[in-house]
Amino acid sequence: MLARIVFNTVFLLFFVAVVQAQDFRVQITARVEPVPDEYFKQHGVEKYFSSTDQLGLYRYFAGAYKTRDEAELVKKEMVAKGFPYAYVIDLAEQRILCGAGCPFFRNGMVYVEDTSKMHRTIYFDFGRYSLTPDAKLKLQEIAEIMQSNPKLRLKIMGHTDAVGSAKSNAMLSANRARSARNYLIAKNIRADRMYIKVMGESDPLGDNQTIDGEDLPENRRFNRRVVLAVVNETGEIK
Repeated sequence: MLARIVFNTVFLLFFVAVVQAQDFRVQITARVEPVPDEYFKQHGVEKYFSSTDQLGLYRYFAGAYKTRDEAELVKKEMVAKGFPYAYVIDLAEQRILCGAGCPFFRNGMVYVEDTSKMHRTIYFDFGRYSLTPDAKLKLQEIAEIMQSNPKLRLKIMGHTDAVGSAKSNAMLSANRARSARNYLIAKNIRADRMYIKVMGESDPLGDNQTIDGEDLPENRRFNRRVVLAVVNETGEIK
């Protein structure tokens, strides 16, 4: 484990140093839960980089490359090793999608604008767990995917900002996740296809306040969320 931590730290420093010169990344897989080293070793992948994205999903990369041709070769290698959803991320394209001010690597977090509908984030008003009209639209998209693919499962992760006690926020995040699940149950998605994970205030997207204790309401509103990830039987986002 210590060796893996050291390797990840060294790889991280190297990655940050060269990312400006490397235009393409190869994502091996994206998961809702972390994957042990042994899983990759069993598939013949000894070197990889892991990080979380802005949704709290775990992404695993084979590396960064100067040309798409290089990246495509590595992608084919990953597919052959048993990762059918490996794909190439074009960093220049991502900068356009995310906006000029969007960082692609900051504080160990990877920012990826995913245009698929296999995961969605819905947001909530302060202290509330009722669904907004926009949340219902996104849940409808998830419902249609689940209806069309009966073997898929859904991971529902509830979050809050840091206002209030940890106990009350855990309850609030659970209620937010249940609101999403109950909406989908009403759309004829079986409850046993959905799994709730209560995060409370433990995994914010942004700081809730400054070092000096000043409130950051613009950050906090992004922390009041539920992340919904459609996964296959192994927990992989397709």
